Amino acid sequence: MPYVVYEAVYTPQSNPEYPQFTPGDLHLRFGTPALHEFALLDHLKQQQLVACRSAAAPSSCLPEDVTADVVAFDAEHAPPPAAPSVVGCAAIDAASEQDRLARTRTEPSTINERFTFGEGSAAVSPDATSGAREFAKRMNDDSSLECVGLVGQTTPGEPLSLAEARARAVKQLLVSLGVDSRRLLTIAANANVSVPGPKAVEPEARRVSLRVLLQTSAKSTP
Repeated sequence: MPYVVYEAVYTPQSNPEYPQFTPGDLHLRFGTPALHEFALLDHLKQQQLVACRSAAAPSSCLPEDVTADVVAFDAEHAPPPAAPSVVGCAAIDAASEQDRLARTRTEPSTINERFTFGEGSAAVSPDATSGAREFAKRMNDDSSLECVGLVGQTTPGEPLSLAEARARAVKQLLVSLGVDSRRLLTIAANANVSVPGPKAVEPEARRVSLRVLLQTSAKSTP
């Protein structure tokens, strides 16, 4: 299970009655399963100013170590995690989301929609709007599709930068139809063409295909 550790630093304020004694900073560490990361942060934010004390050591006038009255974080009684704070494709690499993804990740569904392009072009054809509108509706209706990759491809002789430009063009189209841009990830790739003799290139190879990179179940509780 992913685990997070935060260090809180408390700086004691000088006491006018004892100006010659001001202890150094206190470094306190708090750890919790990543599932409760944001509850821990809220807990610490509510205790930015706390009382500190240093009792005199027995049989001595010298003070003992300084302690701060910070309430310990209780993960067992922490409030339940809110809806994912990391949205879309960013959740794939976010440490705070790994426990949730481990419990809710499902087998990705397939997407048959393809967007084809002319040679050397990254312009989306007008007839692609209909398919894009249908897919945009699917994403907006299905929150389990958290991240979809837009894989732009080029054919031999075309620069790889064109693959990225094609993927971005499709992303802009889907965003214009209401899809959250954070749920879309552009990927550039070269089409593999392996045939003897002169390379025959199918026009469909100049395309952007869609792949589900992250799909989760609607129920996110254990």
